[in-house]
Amino acid sequence: MESVHPSPGAVKLRLACLSSFTFEPIVAALGLQLRRAGFDAETYVAPFGQFDAELIGPDSELTRFGPNAVLVAIRLQDVCPAIYESFNATRPDAARGLLNDWRERLRAALSAFRSRSDAHLLIQNYDLPAAPAGGIADGGAENSQGALIQAANDDLAEIARGLENTYVLDYDALVARVGREAWTDRRMALYARAPVAPQHYWRLAGFYVRHLRPLYGLTKKVLVLDADNTLWGGAVGDLGVDGIALGPDYPGSAYVAFQRRVLDLYHRGVVLCIASKNEPGAVERVLDEHPEMVLHREHFAALRVNWEPKPQNFQALAATLNLGLDSFVFVDDSPVECELMRAALPQVTTIRLPAEPALFAEVIERVDCFDQWTVSEEDRRRGELYRSEAGRRELETAAVDMPMFYRQLQMKIAIGVDVPAQVARASQMTNRTNQFNMHTIRCTPDDIRRFVDAADYHLVTLALADRYGDSGVVGLAVVRKAERDWVLHMLLMSCRVLGRTVENAFVAWIAGEARAGGATALVAEFVATPKNKPFAGFYESVGFHRDSSGGDVERWVLPLDDAHCTIPDWFDVSVERGSEPRR
Repeated sequence: MESVHPSPGAVKLRLACLSSFTFEPIVAALGLQLRRAGFDAETYVAPFGQFDAELIGPDSELTRFGPNAVLVAIRLQDVCPAIYESFNATRPDAARGLLNDWRERLRAALSAFRSRSDAHLLIQNYDLPAAPAGGIADGGAENSQGALIQAANDDLAEIARGLENTYVLDYDALVARVGREAWTDRRMALYARAPVAPQHYWRLAGFYVRHLRPLYGLTKKVLVLDADNTLWGGAVGDLGVDGIALGPDYPGSAYVAFQRRVLDLYHRGVVLCIASKNEPGAVERVLDEHPEMVLHREHFAALRVNWEPKPQNFQALAATLNLGLDSFVFVDDSPVECELMRAALPQVTTIRLPAEPALFAEVIERVDCFDQWTVSEEDRRRGELYRSEAGRRELETAAVDMPMFYRQLQMKIAIGVDVPAQVARASQMTNRTNQFNMHTIRCTPDDIRRFVDAADYHLVTLALADRYGDSGVVGLAVVRKAERDWVLHMLLMSCRVLGRTVENAFVAWIAGEARAGGATALVAEFVATPKNKPFAGFYESVGFHRDSSGGDVERWVLPLDDAHCTIPDWFDVSVERGSEPRR
């Protein structure tokens, strides 16, 4: 077992690594990648080839370790060597039989482990050989080695779908990107059963960690871009809109390719911003007028175009978006600006672009901190939602008083109680929301379904719309019902809607439901983390008093006999209740 010294606020992780090959050489790189991503990790590496015994045995070292996540790194060539080493000499039915036997063996081992652990299971898929056994004929052959290995990968995906909280990692795609011939050190594969060439340890470790990050809320949310020599070639202030490099011919084509990759991130839910040292209006003219721009003004939630230091502009962006600076990634071509950002705001992930514009798109493709296991409709609209926030803030500065501001927003709240259609979004919120998150429990969709189905729990969601648009589901509560008390086991809300009394109204509505259900008190649970500390006083601010009991979980109590449960008149509230029978 190996520990890596954590940074303040790191997420604790107990990671077990099971493999069919010698995994120890990768452990050092894995530990550094985990630390880089924000994990405080303790790692257990099982002896290679012992994955069956570790997964199945109730008294195995894996079981005693008690992992939060298990990486299953099994190479098909290790467990079904005939598929790779003697494919042409193996009858097709025998080859398929080998794979069927292995599939059931793996399914049984994973199912045995799942029966006693809810840890995340991450399984890498099988890589194709660098030289197919059939040579150039393999692709069209009736008995294709490549097709058979792909069928084994389909089997793996089918196994994962049948097990809760289980994910498949596309290891084959990683090997293909690097190069199949370059990936393996043939001598070490034979000498030490360590097939991965040492120069790829860092990348392989990063690949594993990239898949862990979204499970623990360690993904970033905002990409802030420089403009000159980043979105286009040259300085618009010197060259004018028509003179910058942007278009079908190199180097302008490189900037177009870069923008297309950035647009892909936008459609995956990454919030885009610009921070550029330029005359106000110069960047906006390019966004609005240049015919080759892929990205336009509507794709950016906020722009900071001025001559102020960029760290100062980042702080303003964070305030505008109501997000922590550790949610931001900064991309710039200037080594000076990048060094200044790293020194002034180390919590921002800063990426310097290379000198060659043709490589810019690859930089975006390799950024490993924006991934999510699922992309919802709310994700696809996130940039639009944050852009709408700018209009709300302009209205806020013009309003005579806050109640007037709230009424002018024309806010509509839609409460959902045990609505099955909200399961996926609820799970995603638990994994993405870090600041206004009173318990910071990460949940899979299956975890959420259990809350929906349980007779003593309610899953409550809150969607918000106003005159600027529909923000979608932004609030979530999990309520545990007891005879006298209802317990707010989980309460979280998107930070982009805080400050409009939505969070207060949500708790007031739940308190009213608890009182109507016969409860005498609403009890709230709070577990402090480095990211939710700014909201440690929230329950007190809405009338709760702290219980005298100790422990890591703070208990806050709201007596319901005289609790204020009225929703302010600036909200229009509707309620939908799930129709499925409660068990």
